[in-house]
Amino acid sequence: MSRVAAITSSFILVIAIASPLKAQIIHGFIMNDEGEPLADVHVAVENSAVSTVSNESGLFRLQLENGSQESVSLLLSRIGYQTDFIKVDLSEPQSKPLTITLKQKIYRSEAVVVTATRTQQDIENVSIPVSVVTGEEMHKTGSMRLSDILSEQTGMQIVSDHGTGVQIQGFDPDYTLIMIDGSPVIGRTAGTLDLSRISVRNVEQIEIVKGPSSALWGSDALAGVVNIITKRATEELSGGITTRYGKNNTLDLSGDFSLNKFGVNSHIFGNLNSSAGYRLNPGVVSQTVPEFNNVTIGYRGDTRLSDQFEISGNIRWFRESQQNRSIVNNQSGEAELLNSDNFRSDFMGSGEVKFTPANRFNLTMSWITNHYGTESELSFAATDQLYSRSAFNQTFNQPEFKAAYRWSDSQKTLAGMGAIFEQVDAERFPGQPSFTTQFLFTQHSWSLSQNFEVTGGIRYDSHSEYSSQLSPKISTRYRVSDWIQFRASAGRGFKAPDFRQLFLDFTNTTAGYSVFGSSTVVEGIERQRTEGAIDQILIPLDSLNEIRAESSWALNTGFDIDPTPNLRFRMNLFRNNVSDLIETAPVARLTNGQSVFTYFNVDEVYTQGAEAEFRLRFAEQIDASLGYQYLDAQRRVERERILQDDQGELVQQTNVSFEPMFNRSRHSGNFSIFYESNNGWGANLRGLFRGRFGLFDRNGNGFVDSNELEPGYTVWNAALTRRVGKLATIQAGADNIFNYININQPFLAGRLWYAQVSISF
Repeated sequence: MSRVAAITSSFILVIAIASPLKAQIIHGFIMNDEGEPLADVHVAVENSAVSTVSNESGLFRLQLENGSQESVSLLLSRIGYQTDFIKVDLSEPQSKPLTITLKQKIYRSEAVVVTATRTQQDIENVSIPVSVVTGEEMHKTGSMRLSDILSEQTGMQIVSDHGTGVQIQGFDPDYTLIMIDGSPVIGRTAGTLDLSRISVRNVEQIEIVKGPSSALWGSDALAGVVNIITKRATEELSGGITTRYGKNNTLDLSGDFSLNKFGVNSHIFGNLNSSAGYRLNPGVVSQTVPEFNNVTIGYRGDTRLSDQFEISGNIRWFRESQQNRSIVNNQSGEAELLNSDNFRSDFMGSGEVKFTPANRFNLTMSWITNHYGTESELSFAATDQLYSRSAFNQTFNQPEFKAAYRWSDSQKTLAGMGAIFEQVDAERFPGQPSFTTQFLFTQHSWSLSQNFEVTGGIRYDSHSEYSSQLSPKISTRYRVSDWIQFRASAGRGFKAPDFRQLFLDFTNTTAGYSVFGSSTVVEGIERQRTEGAIDQILIPLDSLNEIRAESSWALNTGFDIDPTPNLRFRMNLFRNNVSDLIETAPVARLTNGQSVFTYFNVDEVYTQGAEAEFRLRFAEQIDASLGYQYLDAQRRVERERILQDDQGELVQQTNVSFEPMFNRSRHSGNFSIFYESNNGWGANLRGLFRGRFGLFDRNGNGFVDSNELEPGYTVWNAALTRRVGKLATIQAGADNIFNYININQPFLAGRLWYAQVSISF
């Protein structure tokens, strides 16, 4: 309680100096069960208009209107905590501040999130759809990679497209921004960021914001944001090691070490992950998931230089090698076996300096630098002669400056500016193209009362390769009572054209087709025409325009109901209207019969639906949850028809309709139940349901027909845990217990058993 004593002593001194000698003053400190200050607690004098709100240090101060009262009753309320009544005796001088502890109301511990508003805020006070997966939950499930965690969250679908990605509110993986400690993760393949390359062994919590978040985070946040918050040193000395072995000779070894001493907080993390891979289709040479080995090393540290200066930094390095085999036909038409060696690496670094020149005001300067690279070599298995080699390198740098000011207990403003510098170096992108983005953003939150808050923000992005973007957003939170709360938000998101869509210059020598970006297509086709490779131009070259950024206007609205401390029901309704969707289409035909493709803004899309989540705690030992999503995702389709008019003439008619999109399930859900006994045993059962979905466009009409639907499926995962002493935990489990396999969904690899041991100190 030394921190409490220091805070309250300072507060007493301020009160003694500032208060009139005869005024009746009530002051104090409000904290949670763990002794941490509670901000935004509404403190009201019963049967009076006198009230206040506790500040960020948990302190409050009331000056009574009537100086002759002998006692008063205080009503203390805060979302997520039980309402409390305190009787204060005023017959004696208030020489010491009150120390008040509020008990949490909901069955799960309340979380502090930063992704939704770019400021620390309790999740119960956030006015947009946001959810948190805690480190404790991840530890109980035994999950290793980010894809495993997100697959079990309501409204999130794992899909396979050049890697394992995630859909949010019906959007492809391209439209969700993935971050680690606020730094964007780069290195997407055909728009998909492979989530399997991110270990969650050192993760404190994962924050998931659904709906457009470009007003704060810019491009790639059109569908939402997933921010992985890594562990920070909190104790003087701590650490642990976890080893896991499972099917397919899968090995995962993790270790972390934390030191909080001499004013420096340091957390070091390492992970080794390897697998022999697996093959779902026995009729092919290549493995569905190749044999791989990867290593991740991370560091997070911070220190307070003085009461005004604080610095922090993060480093993450990842390196993976993959081995596989494939077949190619030689000039004689004979099949030859190729060995494939692939490497990918990822480096992320960030630094931040926070300066607090005055109370309620702080300035933050930061720099983010990322590098992602891949190398690929194909060689003939018989002779070891090199068949092909390719490399790809991407760099990302982002300096940023932001300022935050709390005008009062009810109003606060955030504003910032920065720039993004991106560049790629690869054979498919001639001339090492680069992007430069300059941005400004601001956000203001206003609590009109303890029960009603409005937050508005806007961001301006100026890009070197496409038109500037303006992204506004407004959200509101209204608490009807202690157990009912409504949320609503509306805003615009955008996704910038990537390097591939603007600058690609690629010809597949095996299949014979070509793909050009919108900036390189005219030059590429002219080059092929000079070489005599063009048979027909399908679209006049002078009518081709550079593509525009995709954009979406969205509305999210919902409510939380907490009728008892152990029961919660949450509902969110959403609607997204997307315009200028970028798609590929043929622009010319080659003499070999293949096509030349480029990128166009051609489509309009809408996604709408509802998400519901029900959580319940039984007898302090059993936690259960049930989630469901209804999704209606459709795209605009134009079809030409030849009809006979009233005069018998044949005329061409264009029919426009909205049709179902591929790889979206109208119905999906999840279920989990966790049990933890007092004697160290624990168990859990988790189920995932996905309804029917279209995967392949067999007739080429661009939308899902009823005869193209894949059957739905349900996957069950389970684990059994036993604590041994105070330091060790043993866990055994199986994912996909009933051995469901779909060769078109590589992440559904059948039953995967595992055993793991964790030791912590």
